[in-house]
Amino acid sequence: MISGRVSEKRLIEHELAERSPVVTGLPYYYQVHLNKLCNQKCIMCMPDGRHPRDEMPLERFVAFFEQIRPFADHLTLIGGEPLMYRWIDEVLEMLSKTTIAVTTITNATALTERAAQRLLSLHELNLRCSIDAASRTTYLKVHGTNHFDRVAAQVRRFSELAQTKSSIHLIMHFVVMRENLGEVLSFVDFAKPYRPYRVEFHPVRHISDWNVDNNTGWQFLGSEQSCEAFKAEYNEVMTQAKTKCEAEGVPYEVVLLE
Repeated sequence: MISGRVSEKRLIEHELAERSPVVTGLPYYYQVHLNKLCNQKCIMCMPDGRHPRDEMPLERFVAFFEQIRPFADHLTLIGGEPLMYRWIDEVLEMLSKTTIAVTTITNATALTERAAQRLLSLHELNLRCSIDAASRTTYLKVHGTNHFDRVAAQVRRFSELAQTKSSIHLIMHFVVMRENLGEVLSFVDFAKPYRPYRVEFHPVRHISDWNVDNNTGWQFLGSEQSCEAFKAEYNEVMTQAKTKCEAEGVPYEVVLLE
């Protein structure tokens, strides 16, 4: 007997392949915005650190989850910082009782032992850790906080705990801008001991009019930091990153600019 979520997924995939003008299959991939609160001042996101405190009430998440449970194949949890969501334990507990794959994006400051154990109880997980630097100095500039050592230690511990679970995927994420371009290659060296499922390099784009700071002593000028401003150099470094990842046996995802 084929489960509801498998049959719906196959139906949608068939309709896409057939380019059907009308889709009759129910969605199997969902994304939910749990909260907006975060404890960082990332220069390319919310440099003033004034994150709204909005959050989805637990009752609303439960109602939503019960609606999608029969059909969901994959659920992405986003924030803010999702691990700071007031009811994240309850959410992960509910998800752990299903075979739904989960993706979440975290700055890893709240990746405590307790949170790690909750995440490891999931049937399948893609944990994307946004680090964006290979040194304390650059991390402080980009994130506006000095949590580099804490993040590195907690991600290392999670990696160690996840080694026996093939369905738990640790993804090391790096948002590239002019200020951290020089640490792209060293980030591969930084990430390799964590045995990541992959490393990701994505460019800062479409913010050429930004002129902001996060109280770390440097001014972020979008006209200089946006990767479109130095496309040839960016693509050259990204090509070097691809070569280095392949040589080091580190799976990767690299975005080149056209």
